[in-house]
Amino acid sequence: MIFLVSKKNDWSNHLFSSIKEEHECKYFNDGSYVEALINFARPDWIFFFHWSNLIPAEVYKNHRCVVIHTGNLPQGRGGSPIQNQILDGIVESRVNAIAVERKIDSGGVYCSLPITLQGNLYDIWMTIANLARLLIKRCVDESPLLKSQEGSIQTYKRRKENQIPFSEMQNLNQVYKFIQMLDADGYPNPYLKIDGFKIEFSRAKMSDGDVLCDVKIRRTG
Repeated sequence: MIFLVSKKNDWSNHLFSSIKEEHECKYFNDGSYVEALINFARPDWIFFFHWSNLIPAEVYKNHRCVVIHTGNLPQGRGGSPIQNQILDGIVESRVNAIAVERKIDSGGVYCSLPITLQGNLYDIWMTIANLARLLIKRCVDESPLLKSQEGSIQTYKRRKENQIPFSEMQNLNQVYKFIQMLDADGYPNPYLKIDGFKIEFSRAKMSDGDVLCDVKIRRTG
C-alpha cells in the first residue's frame, strides 16, 4: 500500500489518478495521514508531493517516507524551489525522490529525472506530476539504493511576497519570470499597488521582447 500526501490541486489529483491505476493508494490532503498510520495497515511507502508542512519525526523514523522535490540537489533545497529557480534564471532542473530526514531536503536520493522550467507554472506542475509518477513507480517496483547528495549546498527561503518589485527589475525578462512563477490555480497573482488600486498580472508571455499578459485592476481603498 502507498500513501500519497499532497495539497489538493489539479496536479496532485492527476498524480493520484495515475498511481491508483497500478498500486493500492490512499490519498491525503491534510495531516490526517498521521492518524491513518495508526488505523490503516502499515504502508510500504509514504510519498509527499506538493507538501510544505513539517513531517513528524515519529512518522519518518518509523516509515519509508519520500518527498518529491524539484531542484539540482544539493542546490535548490528549501522553500518555494520552483519559484526561486525561475527567478534565478535556472531552466534545467531535476525532479527527485528524496528520503525524508530531519534537515529539510537533505536525505539521500532514490532516483531523479530532468525537467525544463519553461512555460506557465500550471504546465510545469503537471509535468512534475507525470515525472513523479515514474519516480514513484521506480521506488515501489525496484526499491533503488539511496545516493547521498554531493556538492555545495544551497537552501532557498520560502517566498511570501508577491508584489512585483519593478524598481529592482533590470529587464523585461525578469518581469516575465516573476509572473510566470505564479501562473497556476491556487497561487496568488503577482501584483502592483498604485494610488488605491491593485493591478494583478497573469498568463504572461514574451513577444518581440515585450511582456504580454492579462491584467485585472481593482480598488483597494
